[in-house]
Amino acid sequence: MSRKIFVIWNPFAGGKALKICKKLSETLNDLQIKYQVFDTNESKSATTTVEEFLDTSFTDLIIIGGDGTINESVNGLKYDIPIAILPAGTGDDFIKNVTIGQTLDEQIDTALKGEIHRIDLGQCNDRKFVNGVGIGFDGQIVEDMASKRVPLLTGHAAYYYHVLRILGGYRERTFEYQIDGKPLQKDLILLTIGNGTTFGGGFNLMPEARIDDGLLEICEIGKVSGLRRFLNINKLSGGSHGSLKEINFYKAKSVKVEANDMLYAHIDGERIGQPPFEIKVLPEAMQIRMTN
Repeated sequence: MSRKIFVIWNPFAGGKALKICKKLSETLNDLQIKYQVFDTNESKSATTTVEEFLDTSFTDLIIIGGDGTINESVNGLKYDIPIAILPAGTGDDFIKNVTIGQTLDEQIDTALKGEIHRIDLGQCNDRKFVNGVGIGFDGQIVEDMASKRVPLLTGHAAYYYHVLRILGGYRERTFEYQIDGKPLQKDLILLTIGNGTTFGGGFNLMPEARIDDGLLEICEIGKVSGLRRFLNINKLSGGSHGSLKEINFYKAKSVKVEANDMLYAHIDGERIGQPPFEIKVLPEAMQIRMTN
């Protein structure tokens, strides 16, 4: 069967995404590989586009965009198909878990010729995720970014603005949850369930997470005073926060979080509202191309 590639890109990712899309198209034309390009827009998400137009005539899917575009595309899939990613987002957290090359030429080469690996996905209620679900503090940040936009601030700048704005005053909430069926009740700042390692455009929150181990990584952060939060925020970036006594890590196949209207959450950096959530790992659920 000759190759035919489904390319989806996010125009809202800006000039970087457009440049990548043009370069990829030139390469595919030079190699005489069949392809079709689809874009996301305000009226049609990547989920809807992939769901409607990606059929069995396509042999590959290439996603140009950030974590949100990857998440939407994966949730539109009806077929098991090799996926390649050309990062064009502001945070690009998921791509930190895979090797695709540093330059655009290397990344396009990987997208077309890379070795296919099986990796895990997660599922929260009826939605799949590639990177993770954040509940509590990091969910509140994403909620605030969506509902309290700051003029002239976008991407990393907007995220860090909201982190610093609420970091000192955000109070821990009572979580009722289960890890692999074990019931727990704790006062936490956040509970993050990850497939990948990195969140918020560079916070290495889950340094021991692996996308191919058949398990989810769970990070709990308990009560930390306002001053200690500011003094230790750099540890979250470097992945050394496990040394703090208020932080616990677990590995599990499933997590259930009970309803709580004091908690907000995100999935792969996009707001998903409030629990209840039933979260589980989907082992080896996705094919992805990486460097050989």
